Amino acid sequence: MKNKLSLDNSLLLLILLVAAILRFWNYPNMPFMHDELSGLSRTHYSSVHDVLLYGVAKYDTHPAGVELFIYYWIKLFGENEMVLKLPFIICGLLSIIVAFKISKFWFNSSVALIIAAFMAVLQYMITFGQIERPYVSGLFFCLLMVWYWSNYFFKENSNKRNNLIGYIISSAFCAYDHHFALLFAVVVAITGLFFINKQNWKGYIIAGICIFGLYIPHIKITLMQIGRGGLGGKDGWLGAPKPDWLLSFLRYSFHYSYVMYALCSLLFAASIYYYSQEIKAKQKFEFISILWFLSVFFIEYFYSIYVNPVLQFSTIIFVFPFLLMFIFCFFGELNAKIKVIIISSILITGTLTMIITRKHYQVFYHQPYQEQITNTYKMLDQIGDAKKVTIELMIPVLYKEHYIKKYGREINSIYFNPFEEKVDTKAFRKFVNEQTTDYFIFGCPPLEYLQIIKEKYPYMIKKEEGFTYSFYCFAKQKPATELHEQVIFSRKMEASTIDSAMEYGKDFKEKIKNIIPNRHVILNVSASLLPADTASNPSLVIDIQENGKSIEWYGVDYKTFNNNISEANTVYLSRDLTDFDFKKHPNAEIKIYVWNRDKKKLAIDNFNIEVIRSNPLIYALFEPID
Repeated sequence: MKNKLSLDNSLLLLILLVAAILRFWNYPNMPFMHDELSGLSRTHYSSVHDVLLYGVAKYDTHPAGVELFIYYWIKLFGENEMVLKLPFIICGLLSIIVAFKISKFWFNSSVALIIAAFMAVLQYMITFGQIERPYVSGLFFCLLMVWYWSNYFFKENSNKRNNLIGYIISSAFCAYDHHFALLFAVVVAITGLFFINKQNWKGYIIAGICIFGLYIPHIKITLMQIGRGGLGGKDGWLGAPKPDWLLSFLRYSFHYSYVMYALCSLLFAASIYYYSQEIKAKQKFEFISILWFLSVFFIEYFYSIYVNPVLQFSTIIFVFPFLLMFIFCFFGELNAKIKVIIISSILITGTLTMIITRKHYQVFYHQPYQEQITNTYKMLDQIGDAKKVTIELMIPVLYKEHYIKKYGREINSIYFNPFEEKVDTKAFRKFVNEQTTDYFIFGCPPLEYLQIIKEKYPYMIKKEEGFTYSFYCFAKQKPATELHEQVIFSRKMEASTIDSAMEYGKDFKEKIKNIIPNRHVILNVSASLLPADTASNPSLVIDIQENGKSIEWYGVDYKTFNNNISEANTVYLSRDLTDFDFKKHPNAEIKIYVWNRDKKKLAIDNFNIEVIRSNPLIYALFEPID
């Protein structure tokens, strides 16, 4: 028994070592994500009252716990990425230990080591374990809550009072960390009602009252947040989940890797082979683990369908360990050799697929705001004279101040806030035409802006792409080395004239599969339009159809580009088709045309259609890397 325990402890230490290395890798250069900067900006108030009112109640959708923690943490240690991320990385490592303890108590040490090993190497756990947001902290509190809850109900000769206190405190922390951690705490509390008896019912009911009492101060904030609505809907950014959401989540969780799928399948099959009679005595935990996961998932899913979209990969993290427990809980206690082989296989396969298949460090360590700033510094150093460069970066001003302070170097730039400012192509063309500089830098430009820049700065000398960002530098004069977009398809339409009796000009029509090889493409359309009547407002249109019915329609109006009303003006329409569901619409057809809605005479020239390669890493942190 002593040797077996020593082996278990040694394997757990190995798992924690691997987990720590993967989470602390290149620690000094770990950047903030958008959500982290957003949360940090909401702590920049002079009082706790203002943080709660403006930083949480009015402008956030999460409970106040993490925001208050960050508010005090930065007062003590500053806003450096390493300092702010450290408590959350530690929570991630502690979560592995607590999950191990729960799994061992519920099942056995073999199951516990398997769960801990997967939690150590899965990108899902690593990503949310590296950001200072209320996910991995909530995971830790949820697991801690379950540990005390389990001891209270199922551990003989345990200190019931201490376990009850631990359960109360950890449940309250769940409630203050994340609304869905609170949801899970409610699910756990309800589950406990099925295990009460004459000896424990009174303490459990008192515990529930205490947890509610601790949450009372936050209820007003929660009601204010609910009153503002969720993340989706008409004014939100999050769409309702598709029917295959859970399958997509599972594919993401196991690295979109057939090697990982095969490993999990083999382990599941092996668990049936090594099934132990002792597991039968713990079938209630098999049922509880899957019940908890499915309860939280279905509540979030149906709420997102019928009320307001809230379901994301991040919000399922609080119950994810229990899904792992259910999948691998059938193992009986294994002998030392098999145990070492299984744990080693999980650690090696998970680590390699996380690094090679998912390219975690390449993707996660290049976040959009920091990359815009650092690439701008590099280009300014290369050009040598900041006065020769026009710079426009898509960074909210509050966020850019963090980097200016971090690097100690100001940038004379226009900062475009995509969350507050609307795209104005006409004003932007006027701005570009007024520039006297030799170079133009733009980070994350709207696609139509990109085409306008090329009118005056036609030569691309720098391009970098990554997770949700693209960075460009263009030159006015032809450089020694010029970069070009990867053109997949192009077509130049003949010049034509639409008379006053015609509503539509000659169109371009083609099956999507004939001109677009995969989803990572941008469709650029441009046309020089000259209406006979200056009040006329024709539109350039992209219409994606299937079986004669429009499934996606995009159009831009001439009036948004007519800087010179007495002359022809070039109109641009660009669409990134990364989000288009090619599998669902394999026979879709693209139709591109000019809509002469006013039926006025209209001259069309330089009507060009081009398909270029787009950013393959734009959603790479959460979606497959093609």
